[in-house]
Amino acid sequence: MTGAIGANGQGAPVQIRPADAPLPDACGFAPGARAQKTLRENMLMRKLLREPLVHFLILGAVLFLAFDLTQEKSQPRERRIVVTAGQVEQLAAQFSRTWMRSPTPSELDGLVERHVRSEIFYREALAMGLGQDDPYVRNRLALKLEVLLDDLSAEAEPADGELARFLEQHLERFAEPARLSFRQVYLDPQRHPDPAAEVERLLELLRSGADPGALGDVSMLISGFDTATPEEIARQFGQDFAEALVGIEPGGWVGPVRSAFGVHLVRVTQRQPARQPALAEIRDAVLVEWRDQRRREAKEQAYRRLRERYEVVMEPAAEGGPRPDGVSPAMPAKVRSGDEDGAIAAAPDAPADRAVEERP
Repeated sequence: MTGAIGANGQGAPVQIRPADAPLPDACGFAPGARAQKTLRENMLMRKLLREPLVHFLILGAVLFLAFDLTQEKSQPRERRIVVTAGQVEQLAAQFSRTWMRSPTPSELDGLVERHVRSEIFYREALAMGLGQDDPYVRNRLALKLEVLLDDLSAEAEPADGELARFLEQHLERFAEPARLSFRQVYLDPQRHPDPAAEVERLLELLRSGADPGALGDVSMLISGFDTATPEEIARQFGQDFAEALVGIEPGGWVGPVRSAFGVHLVRVTQRQPARQPALAEIRDAVLVEWRDQRRREAKEQAYRRLRERYEVVMEPAAEGGPRPDGVSPAMPAKVRSGDEDGAIAAAPDAPADRAVEERP
């Protein structure tokens, strides 16, 4: 009901609550309005809980909290740099090899601090992923793995029977070629109007005991070889000269023998035929070759085992672009799952595939 005179005495109408009307709550709402507000809030909350975005935010917060707690536990280990006594000794030994004296205490402190500085920079760069796309880092890591495979493929010294079989299978590697010792006198045909007559004159002088060094034309060619192989002779005088020399019997002066430089008068003094040495004579050389081949086979086999874990995919080349021979587009790459123990440890007794394939 409304009174004529307000409570403020200024004549403004005021509301007078009936005696049986319910009291309002602290916020000024009647009980019916308060129930409707609570109902609306509950409906809004249920709607929010059904939203995928809210689920995503809650899950992200949980993961962030878990990661933060994990980092706090592992942070002391990651931020701890231990400089061992062996590392200090190695730093001091490197200094001594360079400067031919031991480092002073202050110099040793500087070496240790440089080592710590390098370790910190390395860890931070690794955490930032700075080496992922660096070809120098990739090549260095690949080289270290190859060195590791070399160490893993090291074996005990083989028995003589194994070396004998290896020698029998690779006779061409250890065969000793024929060797020749000879002297020659050079004649330039362009300097003589009658080269044939000059050849006969020089042959007569040589066969009568004249000094070969005082005869013939001056040239940059050497005067002869002692126990040279045909390959060594061919590098100096040409293939035609070397082949002709093989057919000359040791003894007196003969000629002319032609080469790319002109003609020569030749005296073969000694010939050693090609021979196959016994294992006892060349055991060290055979052992070196055996170890080298076994190492290469073990590395290749280890690579093949690792290679089987991957599927190499060549993306379609642009029109006119280069494409490796024998490589065709394939399905998207898949990494083989599972832990293959012993993938790096090579089995030297198994035959190695010698084919060369592009490394992934």
